[in-house]
Amino acid sequence: MAEASGFTQAAPADVARRLQNRSAAAFVISRGAKVEARVVVAEIADGPHRGRGEAVPYTRYGETVQSVLAQIESVRPQIEAGLTREALQGLLPAGAARN
Repeated sequence: MAEASGFTQAAPADVARRLQNRSAAAFVISRGAKVEARVVVAEIADGPHRGRGEAVPYTRYGETVQSVLAQIESVRPQIEAGLTREALQGLLPAGAARN
């Protein structure tokens, strides 16, 4: 695992990867507290243009880092073939991978 900007990178991939970050203090809301964020980062490039998005899987809705990564990988061929953002909305269910 490599350290970069306070994040620990694990399971790198060409399109999406997982980042894990421990916070100095707990983030507390009515449902509970978090001291760690597991984030899925997706990056895409087309020539000189590069885009990046981040999402936190919703455990409340049964999502995991692995399930989000699998959803992203499942549409990789369509993305590489030029899938539009509008068309992507119809391929993936609402959740961290699509949003």
